[in-house]
Amino acid sequence: MLGAIFFLSFISTLIIVYTVYTVLFSKREIINRMQHYLNPDKNVEKTDKDYGIPWREGLNAVGKTIGKSKLGHRYMENLEIQIIQAHIMLKVEEFITIELISSFGFLILGFIIFSVKLLALPLAIVGFFLPTLILKTKKKAILKKIDQQLPDTIMLLSNSLKAGYSFMQAVDVASKELPPPISLEFKQLLKEVNLGVNTETALESLSGRVQSEDMRLVILAVLIQRQIGGNLSEILDNISDTIRSRIKVKGEISVLTAQGKISGTIISLLPVALCFALFAVNPTYIILLFTDPLGMAMVGVAVVMQLIGIFFIRKIIRIEV
Repeated sequence: MLGAIFFLSFISTLIIVYTVYTVLFSKREIINRMQHYLNPDKNVEKTDKDYGIPWREGLNAVGKTIGKSKLGHRYMENLEIQIIQAHIMLKVEEFITIELISSFGFLILGFIIFSVKLLALPLAIVGFFLPTLILKTKKKAILKKIDQQLPDTIMLLSNSLKAGYSFMQAVDVASKELPPPISLEFKQLLKEVNLGVNTETALESLSGRVQSEDMRLVILAVLIQRQIGGNLSEILDNISDTIRSRIKVKGEISVLTAQGKISGTIISLLPVALCFALFAVNPTYIILLFTDPLGMAMVGVAVVMQLIGIFFIRKIIRIEV
């Protein structure tokens, strides 16, 4: 265990030193990245002082090294998809570099706080996955906002079709009139079509990025209409009414299950918080739980029972609509 701590410390220190060295001593390369890829109006040419941002150059330098290593290829692919869905303008290598720096920072914090240095390792693991947790939270918030904007979006598309516009013209109107984040997704759809991607393929790509059941329903209706014909505006009106009803029911369910969610969160975090508090106040009092075989068995049983409780609480409060 101590060997793992020293190995993690060595790797994190090496990354920090390499980043600082790159920022201070290496030649600055021009970073040709668009500030807003989905907004062509803001894709203007940058001046010289806009290039050479130190922290971005450092992340790029370390990120290239990580990308060449080919470690965790599947994890990096999954992470890249989540970064795109969260609308974060970072490369996957840069994000992994941030994770390693966060892990190193939490490791140092653990060495400072705890007298038992072994406890710094779980803290370092928490620091590594903290940026991923923030990423998933932002992705979930964007998805929730898209679901809320979808009924008005469908209504705008339907009205544009009734006014005589084609579907892609209606999408163009929606991308200009609607606020983010759904307007950004429609702009990405238009860019793919303008670059020569098939409309059906671009719609399926939109469904894969957003990963919303309501959005998939709309895209499925559009794809079916393009194959067999029909009144698309009428279909969209019916889908809009259905989605509005689902949002209303979800809101009512969220209110009814709020108490269960708060209770589950408190019950889950209370033992962990109490354990860290006892370690900070009197480490010798609770260290037996992690050194004595009987104590470790008790901790293992407690963790299993805690996970079972969390599982059943989530099953109770999760109601699919």
